[in-house]
Amino acid sequence: AQGYLVLDWRPGECQVDFGQADCRVRGTLRRGHYLVVEFPHSNVGLAQVFWGETAECVCHGLRAAFEFAGGVPSRAVFDNATEVGRRVGSKVVTSALFRAFAAHYGLDYSFTNPYSGNEKGNVENKVGCHRRNLFVPVPSFHDVRAFNRRLLEDCLDLSEGKRHYRLGTPESELFGEDREALSPLPPAALPL
Repeated sequence: AQGYLVLDWRPGECQVDFGQADCRVRGTLRRGHYLVVEFPHSNVGLAQVFWGETAECVCHGLRAAFEFAGGVPSRAVFDNATEVGRRVGSKVVTSALFRAFAAHYGLDYSFTNPYSGNEKGNVENKVGCHRRNLFVPVPSFHDVRAFNRRLLEDCLDLSEGKRHYRLGTPESELFGEDREALSPLPPAALPL
């Protein structure tokens, strides 16, 4: 029988992935792409809405999550390289923008193996959780920047009073440990 190990995540590490959901923007229904930055230690996920899944969207979403959390994760794990680079055989070639972003923020990153759901299950579960709890019913807004600012608080509210599925400790308490483990933000944000 095949098996896999349950991965143990240290405070301050995150997983990153995209989900899709409909949004009503100025009365028009649009398919949005939302980036989720999920901290497996606490099970807290932060989301931001974009209209694509480009390296620019990833960098903007990561910067917003870092600023909201108050620091830079020790490591970010991506489930595949399509947003920040391209997988060529077994090697991942990252985009120049993402390499500059990671260097500016001192972000260590890695990519999961293809078809290895056990390596990325936390963020995939959080993508579904956010779809069900933050995008149903379909949100309606006029300004995506203002919506994204509120969305960060709404993401945190989902964990309020909730216990970690495996550890039994309140997620908000564990997120405090995540925040304490973050590296300081650089003095200036990278212009994107």
